Amino acid sequence: ASGEITKVRVIGQGTAAVAGRSMAAVLDDLAGGTLDVDPITATELSGFHLRLDMSDTLIVAVSQSGTTTDTNRTVDLARGRGAAVLAIVNRRNSDLTDKADGVMYTSDGRDVEMSVASTKAFYSQVAAGVLLACAISEAAGKGTAHRRHELLTSLRALPDAMVETIATR
Repeated sequence: ASGEITKVRVIGQGTAAVAGRSMAAVLDDLAGGTLDVDPITATELSGFHLRLDMSDTLIVAVSQSGTTTDTNRTVDLARGRGAAVLAIVNRRNSDLTDKADGVMYTSDGRDVEMSVASTKAFYSQVAAGVLLACAISEAAGKGTAHRRHELLTSLRALPDAMVETIATR
């Protein structure tokens, strides 16, 4: 059907691209391979994979600063071809937040991490990606509520599991 999203491209550069790979893997697993999901660096997408009509594509742009030139330029190019854009970003009021149709913030608003890949920003991007993958799979009618529940329950248990692990030192 026209206007239907059939492709999801998760983009970023550096550690944000790595975090995006985890989101794409979770979404692909949830959808059982029935969605065309690809993690790809922003530079690869803009250089080799743009199509004239991308109205069937959802771009999920992952960025810590929201100012990464390669990611933001790729978002501009994809939007210009009709793609929808969601962003996972640490910094509020950044360029990427203005370009996206929707934003998932991974910070508490202090935005102290700039230009440096902090561990907490990376893991926040991974966790946000799992949440977004669950939401996308539900919206697309792909996967099961049971599997999403399992993933979200595991995600909620993660902080306690980390405390328990650190305590074994």
